[in-house]
Amino acid sequence: MRMVVILDSGSSDLYFDSAHAATCQTTGEYSCRGGTFSPDDSSTYHVVDPSPAFNTSFGDGSTAEGPFGEDTVGIGDVRIENVQFGVAQEVNATTGYAIGLMGLGYSYNEATQYIYPNMPEVLRDTGVINSRLYSVYLNDLSDISGTILFGGIDTSKYTGELTTLDILPDAISGGISQFITTVTDLSLTSNGQTTDLFTGGSNSIAAYESTDSALPVLLDTGSAAWSMPQSYYREYIAPSFPYIDSYGLCACSHRQDQTTLHLTFGASISIQVPMSDIIVPIYNSTTREPVPYSESEDACAFLIVPAEPTGYGFQTLGDAILRSLYVVFDLDNGQLSLAQAATDNDAGSSSGGDVVAVPSGPGGIASALSSASASDSYVPASSAAASQSWSIAPLVTAASETRDLTATTAGSTIGTATGSAAIPAGARVSDDGVLGVGGSGGDGGSATGGDGGSSTSSGAAAAAVIRGERTAGWGCGSCGMWGSGLVALLGVGLGMGVMI
Repeated sequence: MRMVVILDSGSSDLYFDSAHAATCQTTGEYSCRGGTFSPDDSSTYHVVDPSPAFNTSFGDGSTAEGPFGEDTVGIGDVRIENVQFGVAQEVNATTGYAIGLMGLGYSYNEATQYIYPNMPEVLRDTGVINSRLYSVYLNDLSDISGTILFGGIDTSKYTGELTTLDILPDAISGGISQFITTVTDLSLTSNGQTTDLFTGGSNSIAAYESTDSALPVLLDTGSAAWSMPQSYYREYIAPSFPYIDSYGLCACSHRQDQTTLHLTFGASISIQVPMSDIIVPIYNSTTREPVPYSESEDACAFLIVPAEPTGYGFQTLGDAILRSLYVVFDLDNGQLSLAQAATDNDAGSSSGGDVVAVPSGPGGIASALSSASASDSYVPASSAAASQSWSIAPLVTAASETRDLTATTAGSTIGTATGSAAIPAGARVSDDGVLGVGGSGGDGGSATGGDGGSSTSSGAAAAAVIRGERTAGWGCGSCGMWGSGLVALLGVGLGMGVMI
C-alpha cells in the first residue's frame, strides 16, 4: 500500500483514509485520491484506541473519524515501528477529493484526549533527527515540487538573511503551542511606486489587542489562502486591488501585473510576494477545464480573503504567502526562522541541495549555519537564541507513553519520486495544474530515482516530498481552486504496515 498525505503545520495528527470508508468506495469528485490504508492487509497493525477516538475537523467543514492504531511507518529511507496514527473510517471531504494528512504541529493540539508522540517527536525520539525541527520550501506555483527537510536546513533554498523569531504564545493558553507570529508591516509596490498599507505593529502579545496594527498569523502549510480580518481587508486590500469581484475572483491576466506585496514579520524580516503566487487559476471540478471570467479571459482566485474572527486571536497565513518564504519550524525552542525563498535559478541544480543538520538546544540553528557557507547570514531572535520566555508545549516521548519506538534503515527508499510522478494516478496533476482524469487510488510507486534525503547519521533526515494540488470550492458551485500544499508519498507493504 502506498499513499500520499498533505503535510500540515497547522495540525498535529497523522491519519490515513480507510479503504473501508464509504467515501473511498466511490470514484466521484469527493472520493479518496491519495490512496487508502487497509488494516486487513497489514500483519503488524493493531488498534490503540477504538473509534471515535480519532475525530477531527477542518476550517472548510471537512471531517474525519475513526480509531487510532499503530503500525510500522517509514519516511524516506527510515523505518519506524509502533507509530500511532488515525484511520479515517468516516470521511467527509467538502471542498475536493479526500486525502490523508500528516500534522506537524505540537502534539498538544492532537485530536485526542490522550496525547501521543507525533511525527516530529517520533523522529527525534528515535534519534533520526536531533530536535523537533523541520524546514519547508514550497517552491513557485508554476512548479510541482517542493521539499520538507526534517532535522536540518537547506541553505540553497533561500536567499539573504535567515532570521529567527520567537513564536507568539497562544492568546488563550498563554503558552507556545502553535506557529504564531506577527505581520507588523504591509506595503505594496506597483509600477515602481511603493505604498504603505499598515506599519508599526507590535511583535509581542500586544498584537492581540484591537488597538495594535500588527496581525497575528498562524503559518499553516495546510491552507491555501491568507485569511485576513474583514476590517483589514476592507481598509487595505480591497482599495488596492479594485479588480477583485465580490466572489474573490478576477481575470487571470492580473497574474502578470508588476505588483509585489511586502510583508514584514516580527518587525524583523521583509518578504516579497509576487502577484503570480496570490492570483491562481481555477478549474471546473467536473470538466477539469479553466473557468471563463469573460469572453477572452479565464478566471483566477485571489488568495487573500476576508475572514470572520476565529476566537483565537489569529488568522491563518497559507501557501499563497508561504511559497515566497523559506520557513524553519523549531518546536523544541519555540521559534520560527524565515528567509526569502530562492527561485529555481537561485536554488541551483543539485538535487541534494546544501543540507546542514541542526543540533539540539538553543542556538542550534546558529551552530549549524556556522559550518555552512560563509555567505549565509543569520540573524538570531531577540532573545539571543536563549530559551523562549514563554512556556513551550513539552515533548511527548515514547518512554512517557510506554511505547517501543525503533528506527532502522529501510531496504528501499519510499518517496524518492518528485513532481506528478510521485502522486497516485487518480490524484495526479499535469504540468498546467489540471487534475488528471484517472480512477481513485493508484499505487503511486512506479517512479524511482532521487536520493530520498540526507543520511540519518548526519542528524538530518529529509523526506522526499512533492507539492500537490488540491481542489477547494471557490466563488461558484462548480468551480475548483487548485491549492498548494506539500504532499508526501507514502507506501504500505504487506506484513510491514504503513511506510510513509
